Amino acid sequence: MKLPRIHRFSELMPVAWQNGGGVTREVARQAQEGEPPGWRVSIAELDRPGPFSVIAGVRRHFTVIGANPVTLVVEGQEVALASLESLVFDGEAAVSCLLPEGPSRALNLMYNPHHWQAYVGWLTPGEPLNPPPNSETLIVAVGERAWLAGKPSLYLESGDVWYWPGVGQRLSSPGTPIVEPVIEPVINSSNTMIFETLPATRLLRIDLSPRG
Repeated sequence: MKLPRIHRFSELMPVAWQNGGGVTREVARQAQEGEPPGWRVSIAELDRPGPFSVIAGVRRHFTVIGANPVTLVVEGQEVALASLESLVFDGEAAVSCLLPEGPSRALNLMYNPHHWQAYVGWLTPGEPLNPPPNSETLIVAVGERAWLAGKPSLYLESGDVWYWPGVGQRLSSPGTPIVEPVIEPVINSSNTMIFETLPATRLLRIDLSPRG
């Protein structure tokens, strides 16, 4: 299994939300000439309450990765999310956020459900990673440090991301000169990856596979 690209949170460029109500840091996206990306992963800074952008044609998977909880108001209904909790909603929905205990941070996956299928979940301690064939796979560190077993130099701090691009996909990360291709071809012969973490670390896994 190929070693991942490393995206350092400290090197991601902040860009304004579509509605100007906040900033986000794009991790990766599928590039499509003349069209919106088929999927996009970003980390949003939630420093004040307010509405989210309305983005038609996408499904949004929102996960709180900051220390403080976030309350989402989705079509008038409040949903309280503690740290590490998630909510899925359509991009057309009217959504705003409340910050009852102060600023927080969120991992946002947005994708076109007609062309992509997505899985988002937390890895259990010691669980190996064996991505599906041709999938786009990302691992996000939350809380503390993580590293690849036997490769302590390939580490993540909180907010950093490991990224395994799918075969044959043309990708871009506009404004983020932080993608570092790793040239070592495999980590072991079983095509799996093992992680080690500090006790307070959680690892969020994202898999994206094209439909059809």
